[in-house]
Amino acid sequence: MAKSTTRAFVDQTTQQVTTGQNHAMDWIRVVAEQSLNLSKVTFEGFLTSASRTTGTIDHQASEIRERSISLAAEALANTYDFALKAVRAGEPQQFLELQGDFLGHQLNILADQTKELGQIMIQSASATQRAATEHMRSAAE
Repeated sequence: MAKSTTRAFVDQTTQQVTTGQNHAMDWIRVVAEQSLNLSKVTFEGFLTSASRTTGTIDHQASEIRERSISLAAEALANTYDFALKAVRAGEPQQFLELQGDFLGHQLNILADQTKELGQIMIQSASATQRAATEHMRSAAE
């Protein structure tokens, strides 16, 4: 009888341990699944944020490119204007005056270009920073 009671106790204890292990494994699976789902959502948010930030940067680069082409066209037009006037100059003094005017105008164009492109870049950097911060906040939520 003592043998059967001991055997029953061992069987019962083994069953309880096995049940406990199964519950622990189920709990570990649930925690692992939740962790994977959370990391997936976080990573997808990061990719969305990176995509939006890239779009913002592309738009800003397009603005800079368009303005640079416009300013280059203005400088080229000034160069052709000078060339036409220089061809028509009759006196060396007149040519020197035209050249001085041309160089002064080119320097003004260059200064304006530098100022405008600097402002565009500052605005672009600020917009990119705001967009990245906003996207990171929304991804964190």
